Amino acid sequence: MKIRELIIQHCDNTEKKGNGLIIHTGNVSEPVETPEMFDYLDFLSDEPSRRIWNSDVYRMILTEIDGEITVYEHSRMASYSIQLLDLDEEYGEKQESDLNELADVFSFVSYEHRNNTRKSGVPYISHPMDVASILMKDNASSELVFAGLLHDIVEDTDVDLVTIRRRYGPAVGDYVEAVTEPAELRQAAEGDKAQTWKERKQYTIKRISRANSEIRLLSCADKLANIRDLISDIKQEGDDFWSKFNAPKDEQEWYYRSMLEVFATGPQNIADTRAYRDYKDCVDELF
Repeated sequence: MKIRELIIQHCDNTEKKGNGLIIHTGNVSEPVETPEMFDYLDFLSDEPSRRIWNSDVYRMILTEIDGEITVYEHSRMASYSIQLLDLDEEYGEKQESDLNELADVFSFVSYEHRNNTRKSGVPYISHPMDVASILMKDNASSELVFAGLLHDIVEDTDVDLVTIRRRYGPAVGDYVEAVTEPAELRQAAEGDKAQTWKERKQYTIKRISRANSEIRLLSCADKLANIRDLISDIKQEGDDFWSKFNAPKDEQEWYYRSMLEVFATGPQNIADTRAYRDYKDCVDELF
């Protein structure tokens, strides 16, 4: 069943909330089947009383709790990601210490990125939140999820890897370093990022091709979050949005497809992960 059909058949109340959120509620006499384009979140569910699904494509979360269904329809990826984090905090099986540290990492990253924005103008923190959410859905370790929140902090703020390792340990620091461009490339890019774009992307392709599966998953989550935003922004603003990038569409396609190949190649490939499959679908959709 499609989600719109489910809403029409079973939801008799709709409320518009702030931040682009619409909530549909209703009751069902029989258990709901997984709607098209939705994933069942077994790690957040407790059969038969609580069942939870989500759809990154539609930015929707569906819950069925004691016969009552609720569909949360988000227009903003950031608020959708926040709700997923809230659900994980409420129903997930992570240890309390991990959740406390996750909150600390989020607070730290949010503060350090406070002056940064995405190309669309939205606060930059929305991107690391998306990356962390993607990693959680692939059952990544807490260290890798923390690195997902921190992955851009060295490139975009004054925070260095020494600080990351001191605050969050060597494993998190190593993950962040693995997806951070080296200082010499970053310094060269300060003059004209368009001039160094190809060299920097070739470096990333080569480095990730030699990385282990955890680092590949981290990089894939980053690319997936980026391409999802890109698809959404182009739908919103049209093809003129490509002009905001340091390379034209055909070179962007080369990079995204090259990373797709890297992620699926070799003994450390991540072709069986949810992040890779979603990334592949997005690449095919955009190009």
